[in-house]
Formats: sequence, C-alpha cells, structure tokens
Amino acid sequence: MLTQTRDRGGAQQPANDLTSECLTLQALRHEIDRIDQEMLELLNRRLQIAQRVGRAKDAPHGPHLNLRPDREAAVLARLMDKASDLTRPAVAPVWREVIAAGLAQQGALSVALWRGVEDGRTWDRARQRFGSQVTYMGVANPKAALDAAQLGETVAVLNLSADQPWWIDLERDYPDLWVFESLDDARGTPVALCVGRMDPASLAQGRIFSVTAGGDAGEGQGRRRTLATHHGWTLAVTEGGDQRLDRAHGVIGRCG
Repeated sequence: MLTQTRDRGGAQQPANDLTSECLTLQALRHEIDRIDQEMLELLNRRLQIAQRVGRAKDAPHGPHLNLRPDREAAVLARLMDKASDLTRPAVAPVWREVIAAGLAQQGALSVALWRGVEDGRTWDRARQRFGSQVTYMGVANPKAALDAAQLGETVAVLNLSADQPWWIDLERDYPDLWVFESLDDARGTPVALCVGRMDPASLAQGRIFSVTAGGDAGEGQGRRRTLATHHGWTLAVTEGGDQRLDRAHGVIGRCG
C-alpha cells in the first residue's frame, strides 16, 4: 500500500509503508491494541466482581458510607511496592479511577466541596482522590458540607482555611462524622480533609487527627504537628500514631 509524503519543497512523494521502519511501527501499534483489549476485558471482570461485592451477605450496610479507606490504602501500597520505575507514577491515578468505577457499581457517591479562599487546587486534589465517577458540588460554607455528609451518601471535602475553623464544629457537633483522608500539598502537609459517615473500623492506619482545647497540642509531642489554631482550640495530626479513635479525647479521624 502506497501513501503520500511531502519533500522539503512541499511536493508529494510516494512512500512505501512496507519499509522495515513502518512494519516495526505497525507491529508495535498492533501489540498496544492487543494489550488494550486485554485490559478492557480485565476491567470488565473487575467491575463485575465489584457488583458482587456490593451484594455480598457480609457487605457493610446501614448508615455508613460504602467506602473502605483501609482496603484502598492496602491495595495501592501493594501495587506501588510491586511497580517498576516506569509504571510507578501512573499507579495511583489509574487505580483511583478503577476503584471509583468499582464503587460506582455499588451505589452513588457525591462530594460536597468547600474550598475556602484558595485558588481551586482543592477541586483538583479531590478529583485525583475520588475519580471521575462521583458527583461533585461546591457549597457556600463548611456547615453545608458537613450537613450534607451527615445525611449519608456524601463525602465532605473541606479546605483548612484559617478564617473558618470548621474542625471545631466537627469535633463538637458531628459525632457520626470522621476524617478518613487528607489532601496534601507537595510537601505532604494536609491542606484539606475528607469527612464522612464512616465505619470507624474501616479507617486506614497512619495519621491521627485530633482537636483539643487549651493551647498548642503540637508543642513537645514528637511527630505531632499543629495544622491550625483558633481561640485556644488546636487541630493537630500525629504521624504514625496508634491512638484509638475516641471522640471523648478529641480524636476526629485517621487515614493512611
């Protein structure tokens, strides 16, 4: 089969796509097409199994969100450990979308997002975390986000803006809501928290979030860091903490 190319003067010249270079390119593209088909078949199988997981007798039911942050963290950690240098940058974003597609087979999920006064990166971080299969809606204030999460199938994503200490309200007025994920900046510092009606047993191990009254809880606490303060209240995170979830002692959540 002959195709047309152009020489440097712009005139069309016949080109033979049966050259060794073209044959090699065609073979590589054919191999990519074959792998794409295999990946599509595997994705279909995974989503079918996700449907069965949602219908299983021992699947979680009741007032809690249909999320298992501990399971997700374990899956991603295992894959990252096995990934090569070539594949590692793509593992988290690809599997976040795959996990989101599986959860969509088990029921609808929405995200109520309050971004505060920042420049919109909370939206980007939320989409990276929860994928494109969920419904996103912006809310006017933190209370609207927390109230939406309190009702059920909604995750509240709230920016840590200094002028809105919503985390005090979370500790005092929303005992059924837990922080189960943090959205971090490039330095690994939490800039927004994800909150929902979670089964406490489903929260991942690693970071402990707490709200305390009466001073800076970050002073002299080793790996404990202060994230925000307001009128004697302190929001802090303890890295690698093993403290049990106890709202009576100000613990408001945990994540990997």
